[in-house]
Amino acid sequence: MGFELTEEQRLIKDNFRAFLEKEIVPLVDDYERERRTLGKDIIKKLDEFRFAAALVSEDAGGVDLDFQSYCVMVEELSRAWPSLRTLATTSAMMCSLIASRGTAEQREKCLPGLLAMDEIGCFALTEPNVGSDASSVETKAVRSGDHYLLSGTKTLITGGSMADVAVVYARVSGGDGAGGVSAFLVRQDESPFETRDIAKMGMHCAPLAELVFDECAVPAANRLGEEGGGLKMALHGLNSGRVNVAFAALGLGQAALDASISYARDREQFGKPIASFQLVQQMIVEMSLKVDIARLLAMRAAEMVNKKVECRREASYAKLYATEAMVEVTNTAIQVHGGYGYTSEFAVERYYRDLRHLTMAEGTTQVQTLIIGREILGVSAFV
Repeated sequence: MGFELTEEQRLIKDNFRAFLEKEIVPLVDDYERERRTLGKDIIKKLDEFRFAAALVSEDAGGVDLDFQSYCVMVEELSRAWPSLRTLATTSAMMCSLIASRGTAEQREKCLPGLLAMDEIGCFALTEPNVGSDASSVETKAVRSGDHYLLSGTKTLITGGSMADVAVVYARVSGGDGAGGVSAFLVRQDESPFETRDIAKMGMHCAPLAELVFDECAVPAANRLGEEGGGLKMALHGLNSGRVNVAFAALGLGQAALDASISYARDREQFGKPIASFQLVQQMIVEMSLKVDIARLLAMRAAEMVNKKVECRREASYAKLYATEAMVEVTNTAIQVHGGYGYTSEFAVERYYRDLRHLTMAEGTTQVQTLIIGREILGVSAFV
């Protein structure tokens, strides 16, 4: 199993980075300073690289890129602007789900806009009382003729207030446990629902929202998959989702490391660059080591996902280590910058804030630990 990028992947990485440096990076500081929600016109720029269509098969309108190459793009996008990364990858995941699980009618109805990045999507699973235990979904879906009436509240939904279409998980009347949860494609222009943005610590330019459904009428034809099969569908993509998050964390860690190396070389104290100080070198060496380890774990898991090899343990390893280690890397980057690291004059304080959320996304660090424990010991700590 190799960990070096292929020539094609290196070309994708270099070209995508050059594009981001020219088209995206110049926007970041002003948007983040003013906490402006980035517009769909900015997201649309990524269609030059067919970002949303990357993992979708050609017969469904995509480009059928391999998963590792896609992850290389995720890392670069996170390195450039995490707020944009979280919206773009969420919408791309939506495209993959609809392309693989949707009916011909659903694909025709939703995919063109999403694939072209003229529209964006979101996933609405988490609720005020439902987090790690996804089988406890409380949102209700009651069949009424040729529609389902959805009632309930979703929270902490990435891009929820911007989304044109949401995959909403709801419990069909009479269904219990995981088997009672179904998935629905809910279009805002067809089945309007209320949204409210939630203030948060980082990724200020990507909205995190609460969605409220009050007998929201959704065409029965918009049910995604079989009735009662929603949660199984959601859990099916967890390995790729966790690897995706690992590369997102990796991009932020790499950005923090790059910034720290540059600052240490330029900043002088006691008549010489602080890069010559032993303890500064120690901090940067430890940062670099953690970034390297995270990349190796993430690349291994990405290759396994690409080959469709079962990798629950490896995906959780990559997600757990990358997110927790990059929290340490971004925190150390602030220390390397000294007092300036605490200010908004330098980006490292933002890297830390943007990174912190990823220890909870796609399953918290504690959930990953229990998954790995189950894989190693063969005994589940879950109820």
